[in-house]
Amino acid sequence: MTDVPVVGSYSETGGATKTTTGVSLAVSYAEEHPDELVVLGDLDPRGAATKWTEAAPREPGLDMSAILGNDDVSGWAEDLAVPLDPKKGWPENLRVIPSGFRVQATQESMREDHAELRLKRSLKGISAGLVVFDFPNRQGGVITQNGLTACNRIVYAAKPDEDGLDGVDGARETVDRFREYRVEQGLPDSPREAGIVLGSAYRGAVVTRDERRAIEVLQEQYGDLVLTPFVPWLGIVLSARSAGEWYGKYSKGRSVAVAYRELVDRIVTA
Repeated sequence: MTDVPVVGSYSETGGATKTTTGVSLAVSYAEEHPDELVVLGDLDPRGAATKWTEAAPREPGLDMSAILGNDDVSGWAEDLAVPLDPKKGWPENLRVIPSGFRVQATQESMREDHAELRLKRSLKGISAGLVVFDFPNRQGGVITQNGLTACNRIVYAAKPDEDGLDGVDGARETVDRFREYRVEQGLPDSPREAGIVLGSAYRGAVVTRDERRAIEVLQEQYGDLVLTPFVPWLGIVLSARSAGEWYGKYSKGRSVAVAYRELVDRIVTA
């Protein structure tokens, strides 16, 4: 388990391409490594990744809320991860732990001792080559704390606009505080920042003045954390999400898929 890359896709604003980034990284790795299991976990009570992939628990309640709501969860992550429909373009080696939606939302107020360790415990013994978690866009909270405790890498998802900048700033502040707390407790300084993924960065070859300004601000503030290539905006991504499909199955979505494929290689080796 210690050698498995566990990546969190995080932003503290909505619509920042957080889910697109999380799902795309998981699928890209799964396509490149067909002999390895890849697990995508939906930590967001809104369940955007679950809705997109149309992942359904094998039985009611066997979802992410079961992991977050119990103490004895060793090995549950792999057990609760479900396959997807390959006819919709999803790799056969990809599994998803669905969101618990409303039940999961109520778990934000959990106060049990060490509840933030449950997700990490659930990964014990996992045979995956990569695990990706789609975070909620919230500050702190026990669900976010579970994600940060379980992950050994964090990527910040952003669009090149003011909301994207705010989302990165907020997420970085939360991660910095979490890492400081771990150091105070004598624990490893984890998760490490694997970079900022800039999604929906341009349409075709066009970068607007406002987008260029946001990119410049990110590069000035965060330097090498801003990863390349930038991911283009394509309407096929939204259409595929609505249809529960992987956009990479279409030739029109190829440039987006290629960008994420290059990014996942950099993130996994970070």
